[in-house]
Amino acid sequence: MADKKKNSSWFKKWFGTKDYLELYKHRNSTDARKIAGLITRTLKLPKGSKVLDVACGNGRHSLILAAKGFDVLGIDLSSFLISEANKKLRTDYRKQKEHLRFEIRDMRNITHVNEFDLAVNLFSSFGYFEKDAENFKVFKSIARALKPGGYFFFDFLNETLLKKNIVPFDIQVRNHNAVVQVRKIKNNAVYKSIYIIRNNPKGSSPVVNEFYEMIKLYSLAEFRKVFKRYGLNVIKTFGDYSGKKYNSNSSERLIILAQKK
Repeated sequence: MADKKKNSSWFKKWFGTKDYLELYKHRNSTDARKIAGLITRTLKLPKGSKVLDVACGNGRHSLILAAKGFDVLGIDLSSFLISEANKKLRTDYRKQKEHLRFEIRDMRNITHVNEFDLAVNLFSSFGYFEKDAENFKVFKSIARALKPGGYFFFDFLNETLLKKNIVPFDIQVRNHNAVVQVRKIKNNAVYKSIYIIRNNPKGSSPVVNEFYEMIKLYSLAEFRKVFKRYGLNVIKTFGDYSGKKYNSNSSERLIILAQKK
């Protein structure tokens, strides 16, 4: 890995590229529909309820939630991903234009107060900061944005399973490009170096682009403690998008449903 200062803002570079969308395109609308279905089955919120999609990316979940009749605001720090979301809204999802909007915002400093019936943070879009205090600002910010009695649906990775099954590296070929991913766990965080190798039309040497990811790892017990600090009461947990019970040793995901006091 490169120097710590360079990596501390890795998300600004990585989430501003088409390479990011290409790497995770397997996280498609099928997964998004599954988690949206779990949310709506569990909560049964009325149509017109106000939903905040925190770290919405290119709007995959926001668009589906809006199609289910909710009034959705998607926020993300990446201007590139927000522009991609707005492109979808102008084309394939233009029927949702009245119920959906996107804004460039830092999830640590959401300016809305007591406004939303539901906030969601999905696809492990959390833990991007080295310091716990910075990560936990996200929960404080979300709690402030929720109405009293509002819900928070949080979809994270299962740290226990990840630690047992981490793949140190893999190599794939996508669109005639080689993608090398190198992973390690250090200081209770998972670090990933991503190398995308392309043919160079202007020379014999290939072009190599290097990106980083870092996600700080937390247990359910740690999340319960922090949620309680900010007035979020954990009421249910799930282990996958179909709604199976969470098991720390075997579950694919750690999905938490909490409610603001």
